[in-house]
Amino acid sequence: MNADQIIATVIALLAAEPSEKAFPVITLGGANPAFPVTIEACPRPLPAAEVEGKTVICGRVSVPERHEKPDGARIAVSFAVLKAHTQSPSPDPLVYLHGGPGGGAVRDLAGIVVPLWDGHRQRRDVVTFDQRAAGISSDMVTCFSTFENSILDLFQRDKIDSAKQEAIFSTCTAELKKDGRDLSAYNTVQNARDVQAVMQTLGYPQYNIYGVSYGTKLALEVMRTAPEGVRSVVIDSVFPPNARAYDTNILPVQEGVQQVIDQCAADPGCAAAFPDLEATIQRVAVKLGKNPIPAARGRPEINVKTLIALFEDRNTYGHWPNTTGHIPLIVTEWDRGETGTYDLLASGSTARPPDAGDLLKPHAERLTPDQTVIARLLLEGAAAARRDDQFKAYALSSLSDSLSRSARDVTSLAKRLDRMMTDAIVRTRSKEEMLRFVSAYASLARKAPDRATLRALIVDHLPADDIEPTLALLAQLTDGDVAEVFSAVSKEARTIYKPLVDVLDLMVVACTEDVPFNSREGMQKVVDGLKFKFLAKSTYVDSSNYDLCPYIPPSLPTPSFHDAVTSDIPTMVLYGFNDTQTSTEEALLAAAGLTRATTLGFPEAGHAALVFSQCAKDIGLAFVERPAEPLATSCIETLKPKFILPAD
Repeated sequence: MNADQIIATVIALLAAEPSEKAFPVITLGGANPAFPVTIEACPRPLPAAEVEGKTVICGRVSVPERHEKPDGARIAVSFAVLKAHTQSPSPDPLVYLHGGPGGGAVRDLAGIVVPLWDGHRQRRDVVTFDQRAAGISSDMVTCFSTFENSILDLFQRDKIDSAKQEAIFSTCTAELKKDGRDLSAYNTVQNARDVQAVMQTLGYPQYNIYGVSYGTKLALEVMRTAPEGVRSVVIDSVFPPNARAYDTNILPVQEGVQQVIDQCAADPGCAAAFPDLEATIQRVAVKLGKNPIPAARGRPEINVKTLIALFEDRNTYGHWPNTTGHIPLIVTEWDRGETGTYDLLASGSTARPPDAGDLLKPHAERLTPDQTVIARLLLEGAAAARRDDQFKAYALSSLSDSLSRSARDVTSLAKRLDRMMTDAIVRTRSKEEMLRFVSAYASLARKAPDRATLRALIVDHLPADDIEPTLALLAQLTDGDVAEVFSAVSKEARTIYKPLVDVLDLMVVACTEDVPFNSREGMQKVVDGLKFKFLAKSTYVDSSNYDLCPYIPPSLPTPSFHDAVTSDIPTMVLYGFNDTQTSTEEALLAAAGLTRATTLGFPEAGHAALVFSQCAKDIGLAFVERPAEPLATSCIETLKPKFILPAD
């Protein structure tokens, strides 16, 4: 951030300009009365340089649980709108459809949404929302009573085996059905209708879509079910409705292994150094299966799972850089019982950012002493400026949070009350009393902030000697402090519930529309037919999800739901060579029905190709700006792995 941006942001934060000027449609309750909008505080921390009510606004849109029953039950989906960085924006924003099912995005404005899509804000607004049964919107299928009664198990999440999880899941779904939830309404078709409803009522009759992972399946369904207003679509790491993705869950991993072999064969140096890489990988898998390389060098043993992880871990951004380039040499050394290159990679040595000396080294011979000094000063100054920018971003975020607490009349007393209650209950040294208190405390997560509710909690659960001083402190709390206590409890409880909530959010969609299209037998048939048999030991070979589906019966959204999507909306289809969750085949399957599709594969990219390179981000940006024009894609060539050869 430059000085002018920092000054403007600080002044805007201090002025606390009302949101009516920046977001007139939203602050008036939305453009479509069928889908009313309410404003809520955005989750903290906000991204640096964002000012709530001026550059970003959050809230909820009320939509029917079933769109074909507009007068029936309703649910509220959480949204965020980030304004364009221009005073003359394009009228068609970009809406990011997150993955999952059940992922969420509104809580990740700072960590995901802004870093990945801020480039689009040079020309247009960026919108995201937590889909039904996802993220902040997941309360609609969260079984609070079940979780409160299972709080001890949830505290010891690593001790919940499959039988215990199934028991909790059974009780949970029963609670939701008793509360009147129609679990069959939480599907991709209803979700697609939500996309259209949200965008219309936020004031955007025309818009562009960027879907990632499950978000691609949702984007395709929007193109089929509710295409009106969609200008262009990017689908990245594709999960089409006509793919038997649960049957073929292991195939993207196998494809990743094959991609390494093919890329090596296409590289003259790698092909000469490792002429039969496929046979080497197969041979090493057999050797490691029979005789793992013993633990040594301060590292665990190297076995078949280590070999699988070597390929699978490339799916994660920020893992060891250029793992692909090291794989041929690593497996060749493993074939001889050697581990030097793997040890180097696993140590993290290759991940160290280059310093000024590293950057200058390739040019040292042609630089004069004066040129070397000047270049070093500039490079070291740039590194210092980067650190300074990080500090400024942290400071801006801290100022924003502090001003927000002041505006809500929040003091330090809220934390003091929490600590006083915790200390009092711990002093009882009674497991039963602690469990009763924690369960009751967690129940605040679903209640409206109320001083009387806190008073009852204190009187009912704290030891007699602690009640009076704790109530005295409660009396000093402002209304903002009381709300802050409930907010903190809600955040903490949801953190504890999250692992099982994530399972429920996923399965409520998967059981109704995906599992009926797949089967344990189908998955096993795929595993039996693997070219690389050692991949049968991958964690991607997992049929446990089928154990949970009896509690959420299958209910296809439409009879033709699993048919291929056909559309003439301009679409860009992206996939990564290292993606272990979705495959090239699935990307091509989706593209087959799209008459105006451009399909691009990215080396050294895992799940969500745009995460892994500026090249993918820029191509996506160019496509959304001019979806009907040819794209410059030469940067993809620069992403190819640089193979490490024995001589290196």
